[in-house]
Amino acid sequence: MRTVGRVPGPATLVAMTEPQEIATLPPIEELRNDVPLSPRTGEPVRPVVLFAASILHYLAVAALGVAYAMHWWAAAHPETYAGSARLVEWTAPEPGRWLSLTLEGVLAAALVLAAGAAGVVGYQAWAGGAWTRWGGWVAVALGAGYAVVLNDLAFIGVGLAAVGTALLLLPRIGRYFREWAQVRAQEPVPYRRPESITYGRLARFR
Repeated sequence: MRTVGRVPGPATLVAMTEPQEIATLPPIEELRNDVPLSPRTGEPVRPVVLFAASILHYLAVAALGVAYAMHWWAAAHPETYAGSARLVEWTAPEPGRWLSLTLEGVLAAALVLAAGAAGVVGYQAWAGGAWTRWGGWVAVALGAGYAVVLNDLAFIGVGLAAVGTALLLLPRIGRYFREWAQVRAQEPVPYRRPESITYGRLARFR
């Protein structure tokens, strides 16, 4: 007895003619859980907020430098020397004597310490140093101490450094630091000295 096949209906024909989605695997980097690197720098991709954090620390360095320059300009004139800095007001040294010269050296060294700390934090955060999340607050404390003995203008730099350090606490920055830690943890492939070196044309080309 001959059996007649069932004729497919319209719904079946539509399903058969529709393009079928091909299942694909994710990129090899995702399969291996690799850190996505920037094709331009070869380093972890830097988030936009990191730009702001680093720039704020650099601006803090500039603000502290301007505050010291204002002090230096006032200290260079005898009529304004007495009020050029709070440290000068507290000690009231005679201009040109050893104490006034010593205080100028102390203020200059304090500028290098406070501004240098903010600059280092800004650069090392850019380079993926996770320690900058607490190191930034050390820089803020150094800047605040410097502003106390210098003038109110220096507090602008302290505020800039504080905002920049607060940005380093954001979760996106934390993920960026973890990516850098993962990249640095990967050991580079060591160099292997070849067993033999062939000079001239290879044998298959002779």
